Amino acid sequence: MDRFHRTVWGLLGLAMLSGAGCAHRARLAERQGVEVEKCELVHRLLQEPAPARVVREVVAAGRDEPAPVVVYVRRPEQAMLERFFSGDAPSCGDATFKVVQENVLDAVVVYLQEVQDGYAYDARRASHDELSLEGKPQGMLKRRGLDWVAIPGPT
Repeated sequence: MDRFHRTVWGLLGLAMLSGAGCAHRARLAERQGVEVEKCELVHRLLQEPAPARVVREVVAAGRDEPAPVVVYVRRPEQAMLERFFSGDAPSCGDATFKVVQENVLDAVVVYLQEVQDGYAYDARRASHDELSLEGKPQGMLKRRGLDWVAIPGPT
């Protein structure tokens, strides 16, 4: 192989490697954007009366603020429960709560179930061995433009 062909193959290889790096950065940015949207949903959800009460209960029980919050998505069609946030340590919270991935003995556990354009939710003070969204959900949040809004459930 002559010098010209080696140079061309070398440049093609470098272009492919740099393209993979750009694709990786794009996927990382997309994943971070999804995590930010998830955090916005959790912030809005914890402003609802029932979840806010559960956060106050955990803090009143002697936990220092911010109260730990674990978020799961229930997928009944697959008989699955999975963590809502990817990665080890989402930086989602405020002065009253922080989202954690590890199992905490006394925490706010939020169960989400996908519905059209949003999520049904149930938030309770529970240990990690009580993993289900049972019965009627406490409420629903749906995406309206850029915001999450509470949708009144059936009475």
